[in-house]
Amino acid sequence: MKFQKTLGLVLSCILCDYIVNSSGGRLENNGYRDIVIAMKPGIQHNDELIENIQEIVTEASFHLHRATKQQVYFADVKILLPQSWPVRSSSVHRPKTESYEKADVIIAEPYLKYGDEPYTLQYGGCGEKGRYIHFTPNFILNSSLTQNYGSKGKVFVHEWAHLRWGVFDEYNNLVPFYLSNGTYEATRCSKKIVGKISDCTSSPCTSCDIDPNSGLPKGNCKFYPAKSQTSSSSIMYMQALSNVVEFCDEKTHNPEAPNMQNKMCNQRSTWDVIKESEDFRNNRPPHIGPVIPTFTILQAKDRVLCLVLDISGSMGSVLRGDDGATNGDEIVLLTDGEDSGISSCFAEVEQSGSVIHTIALGPGAAVELEQLSKMTGGSQFAATDNVDASGLIDAFTGLVSGNGDISQQSIQLESSGTRIDDDSWLNNTVFIDKTVGNDTFFVVTWETQTPYMFVHDPNGKVYDSGDFGIDATVRTARLNIFGTAQAGPWMYSILNPGTEQIITITVTSRAADVNVPPITVNVHIREKDSGGTIIYAEVSQGFSPVMFAKVTAIIERPTGPPVEQDLSDDGLAADVVKNDGIYTKFFHKYSGYGRYNFKVRVEGKEGTTKTAIRTGAHAFYIPGYTENGMIQTNLPRPAGNTEDLQAELGDFSRVKSGGVISVPAGTPIVDFPPCKITDLQATIVKNKVELEWTAPGDDYDQGAASRYEMRMSDNLLQLRDNFSTAALVNLTSLNPQPYGSREAIAFVPENTKLQNGTNIYFALCAYDTINQSSEMSNVAKASVYVPFIEHAKGNNSKSEVVWSVIVVTILVCLIIGIINYLVQRKKTGTYVPEACN
Repeated sequence: MKFQKTLGLVLSCILCDYIVNSSGGRLENNGYRDIVIAMKPGIQHNDELIENIQEIVTEASFHLHRATKQQVYFADVKILLPQSWPVRSSSVHRPKTESYEKADVIIAEPYLKYGDEPYTLQYGGCGEKGRYIHFTPNFILNSSLTQNYGSKGKVFVHEWAHLRWGVFDEYNNLVPFYLSNGTYEATRCSKKIVGKISDCTSSPCTSCDIDPNSGLPKGNCKFYPAKSQTSSSSIMYMQALSNVVEFCDEKTHNPEAPNMQNKMCNQRSTWDVIKESEDFRNNRPPHIGPVIPTFTILQAKDRVLCLVLDISGSMGSVLRGDDGATNGDEIVLLTDGEDSGISSCFAEVEQSGSVIHTIALGPGAAVELEQLSKMTGGSQFAATDNVDASGLIDAFTGLVSGNGDISQQSIQLESSGTRIDDDSWLNNTVFIDKTVGNDTFFVVTWETQTPYMFVHDPNGKVYDSGDFGIDATVRTARLNIFGTAQAGPWMYSILNPGTEQIITITVTSRAADVNVPPITVNVHIREKDSGGTIIYAEVSQGFSPVMFAKVTAIIERPTGPPVEQDLSDDGLAADVVKNDGIYTKFFHKYSGYGRYNFKVRVEGKEGTTKTAIRTGAHAFYIPGYTENGMIQTNLPRPAGNTEDLQAELGDFSRVKSGGVISVPAGTPIVDFPPCKITDLQATIVKNKVELEWTAPGDDYDQGAASRYEMRMSDNLLQLRDNFSTAALVNLTSLNPQPYGSREAIAFVPENTKLQNGTNIYFALCAYDTINQSSEMSNVAKASVYVPFIEHAKGNNSKSEVVWSVIVVTILVCLIIGIINYLVQRKKTGTYVPEACN
């Protein structure tokens, strides 16, 4: 196939969804441009939403400029309206490559009653960009929420830091307090944020009971910050405080606080991470001048999709047939040939405003092909003739209408293909769950002879070849299930009547109810700078994560058979957060240079898989303030409505194409070290320190490491910055177990006296067989707490505790003195007091 010959075909079909990165905008002359804020279809028309968004972002630009030391601001923002909204005026423009699926910020109702808590969806680790920011319409419109969240402009900056720079929250609702030198502190940054710790479950607020074992406040105790503060940081802790206008830096950061920022970023401050991002690496000069953004209103339009088997000058007029422009139109470019002239099209493609999706058919497609889709925000796919892949079908069903209306998108439930011997069967079961069932299709393809096809529904009804629409020319058969397909197991059996041939089957369906979002899978592939690829599969129902599913990635490689790898949601290795519905795996089984095609299969089991409330990366909901010594409480933070959660989703199945990556010739083959240990824990039991962690692999998360190196220090930052010089913990008797196993040791620390207030910090590295070291683990702290008074109250100050100790000591001395006096007087009639000398 020559790249210069063309065939265009206009399509107007909506297939199924495929995840793409947020646009992320671009930083130009200190200003972020092309920021996209998109409203989800179904949001009711309300011009006040547009006005409020503009006010919030304008305010956010001012706060961003100040928080980044006058270096960046929001310069250009695009607001994308749903197609269903009435056309406003000639000032509304049609989008180019902008879409809801690629937006930086989405405005959408939550599926469940979560309240209006803003959050950012983050897949990756420290310094890695997030997927999108989510605001509800009520958050945008309701002015009363500023009492709980503070300035909405600062909330926007808080979430932008998650999205753009990959930093994390500096509070921790699960661990709100920690021990520091024997006394408890609120988890916060900076420690100069002052306030009261009280239990305000009832009125008036009361002092907190202290757990005698941990030394920490228990029950419903919370930290109520003073309304007026002298500290100006940190926005990633409590953006609601009016004095807080900066990020924590190396001078104000609290490295001891048990929060996600310290865990994910090795106790580094948020500003340290931000200033090392690509936005600030070159010592960007301050911006002097206005920081008011400009806004462009866009409105979605009907989708125009052009299938191109080659390229020609007539392609443009195909695309311009609807309204005379190519902005926002989409091209699916399918090619199997080499062409050195592709790069000559780059400039014209970029100016066209079109989105190009590419499908590389076979290994001979030009290496520059994927650049066309990357520069226009399109998707990349590859298809080969490997018998188990059905890659071409998966590629076409992996294209999405980017308007965000999932109820109208076709969802792939099954996709398989194999070589079937003569007179042999292809049998399997696909589960149609209660969230789908409309427009259900079974599509079968073959190479030479039409097979015999049978489909059994859950009630035993049998559909045979006579119920399929068969097109012998293109060797395809399609069965359409009338109405809403019954939920349950659907069994298919396909008999090959002739000589050996490849047979494939694909099953798709749409949402059963427009008001109930179906279970969906979004796949994201990220290539690491250090080598290797991380596969992310987000399984969700609406915005609710789906937990405990079986998720498997199938990777088709340039040479050798496809490989399968299970993805995990356990918070270990490449996975960031446990049970957040984002299943992750590090892939490094490269077989050579060329294209690697990814597909993900998800299976849910009745009684196991369920939805949950999304956690993490939220703006802080402030419980109240302290002012003039009095606590003024806010309404309690709305809890997620767990009654709306489906404890069981039943059996379901999904298949999703993950796209393609290319490994160019000359890329060095990397031998990967063990993965970083992220769950090291340390506790002190009597006179021993007990440590536990999950074993890494030899090659990242494969096999078993060769050895461990653990070190300890009484200084957290010295251990982090000078690991190799810290005191060594003897682990020579510990042979590393395979990845995922639990490791545990206990020892008596030498040259360290375990007394009240003692803190010992631990970290370790794992080594592989060629002595490559993992990154240093998270730092674990073991603290000694000895209660002075069994029922000490939470508001006791340090001076009160000291006076308590003095009083107790005096009383003990007096009692001992009296006893000795009575004994001596009885014996001799005289007494010399010695007990308290």
